[in-house]
Amino acid sequence: MAKKQHNFEAETGRILELLTHSIYSNKEIFLRELVSNASDAIDKARLKALTDTTFLGDDTNFEIRVEIDKEAKTLSIIDNGIGMTQEEIHKHIGTIAKSGTKEFLEKLEKAKEGGDHNLIGQFGVGFYSAFMVAESIDVITRSGLDTKAHIWSSDGKSSYELEETEKEGRGTKILLHLSEGNHELLEDWKIRELIKKYSNYTRVPIMMLENDTRSDEEKKKEPKERSWEQVNETQPIWKKSKSSVKADEYKEFYQQVSMDFNAPLGHIHSSIEGKVSYTSLLFIPEQTNAFSDMRDPAKEYGPKLYVQSVLILDHAKELLPVWLRFVSGVVETTDLPLNISREMLQSNATLETIKKSLIKKILGELKKLRVKNPEGYKTFFENYGSILKEGVYYEHDLKQEIAEVLEFDTLLWDKKISLDEYLEAQKDKEKTIYYITGKSRAEVLASPYLAQFRENNTDVLLLTDAIDEWMIGVLDEYKTVKLKAITASDVKLKEETPEEKKKAETTEKQYKDMLELIKNTIGTEKIEKVELNPNLWDALGALKTPDGAMNPQMEKMMKAMGQAVPETKRILELNPNNKLVKAMQKEFKADIKSKKLKDLTSYAYMQAILLEGGELENIADFVGMTNKFAGEYLK
Repeated sequence: MAKKQHNFEAETGRILELLTHSIYSNKEIFLRELVSNASDAIDKARLKALTDTTFLGDDTNFEIRVEIDKEAKTLSIIDNGIGMTQEEIHKHIGTIAKSGTKEFLEKLEKAKEGGDHNLIGQFGVGFYSAFMVAESIDVITRSGLDTKAHIWSSDGKSSYELEETEKEGRGTKILLHLSEGNHELLEDWKIRELIKKYSNYTRVPIMMLENDTRSDEEKKKEPKERSWEQVNETQPIWKKSKSSVKADEYKEFYQQVSMDFNAPLGHIHSSIEGKVSYTSLLFIPEQTNAFSDMRDPAKEYGPKLYVQSVLILDHAKELLPVWLRFVSGVVETTDLPLNISREMLQSNATLETIKKSLIKKILGELKKLRVKNPEGYKTFFENYGSILKEGVYYEHDLKQEIAEVLEFDTLLWDKKISLDEYLEAQKDKEKTIYYITGKSRAEVLASPYLAQFRENNTDVLLLTDAIDEWMIGVLDEYKTVKLKAITASDVKLKEETPEEKKKAETTEKQYKDMLELIKNTIGTEKIEKVELNPNLWDALGALKTPDGAMNPQMEKMMKAMGQAVPETKRILELNPNNKLVKAMQKEFKADIKSKKLKDLTSYAYMQAILLEGGELENIADFVGMTNKFAGEYLK
């Protein structure tokens, strides 16, 4: 048959122009597409052989060969799959995006912005991604159902040529004439790297000639026939049985996928069969990763996603929520199309099902690790606990399960404990989980509100992570036990005796007018009210947030994020057992306009602000008053 020229469809030229001008930031995926096509052709040959036992003949050893010719500047991908007839050539590679061409063009244009690498395969144009690196392509193919072979040739512009040729045996050879700027693909190491990255677990052996590292002079002096060697691994570690994988193999694979030189805390190796089937191998780290700071939620995260042994995404964040971004590994499923795009992934029901299953397994593994390896878990939690806590805020339906694997600093323990340990230790006391929030452990331990808890030997969670403010806003109870701030107005650890109650009522009456004056002196725009609290140990006073209002730490966080936050009026509590409060009462009785009373009022308010880690409007005023009171003391 003589060489015959065929024109592409009207819009095909535009598609090829977009492809060949590399709108994709990752041109190297062309090799993944060509290897996938070769693997598919071999699968079809295997399938045909099931019904036609003579179809394969003597050629039963399936493989994909990748050849480099530096002199000719060509790269070839060769398979012994089913091959193509002349009609199939026209059908499969003579017409691009034969259905939905207009839609495909629109998506290609849009991809200039987003760089969606997976769009290439979505409309069946994976083969044409090769024009991103090749100035022309020859396809030599022979169908196992035909005695004739054909060669298809094109420069990817306006037309292609087709003619008969000679070829032994069935299969297809894709011959790429590499364009300027892509000659790096003629390096053996580069092609091996791309195969390892994108097609390492293709079910068919991918073969290359063994690398001859000798100099050109040595090669001329002593020619050597190179043998073919397998580059990929046809059975990935996650497809092996758990019993056959050694601990060192898990560690080595973890270090490959996470770029972490440390050993993982634990791994989850599972194979699920059902309506949605998948295989996964996920790792939970222990130490921080020097090459990947997962504290940043904007950083790329998620396991590698394989579909039918082909790498689709390096970071499939659709498979894990942001609060599990420290988890790395691999997930493979056959329940997704090989050419699925990122846009389709974001709303895919299959992936959502896998995601829910993975979250459940990870939380289950964390629960086990906390018991089996408490020291390792302690290190893990120091490094990643703040990230894990984000899940309580984001996941309403899972917040109880997430809270179960959290650890907290507390008033009475010298180590972090779980909420279950807190409840067990406090089982003989009132069924409430108490907490206090602040910027640091030192700050919260200085709170006068802890006095009655120390005296009563009742534990308190010390919440000092930035995320704790958000977390505690949604975690109102744990296993039906209420969580309560120790500053809440109704916190009383023991019932008052009739005598204590009567004494408190008398004191309230005695101080009532003075408390009203103090409120007006400080300013009703700053504080809601002033009241007495005899449970502040030896402190002068403290500031409390009204029930249901935003506390000062949350206010600061919201403002730092640029949010407009109305100022919350606080409650100033004074300790009637403190000498300065008694002095204030004495001054009030003597002269309600007393300068000393006004100074003591300001001093008590500023001290309360500092005690909770707040900032004073004028620190000089506070220093001046402190010096003044110290001077009086020295007389």
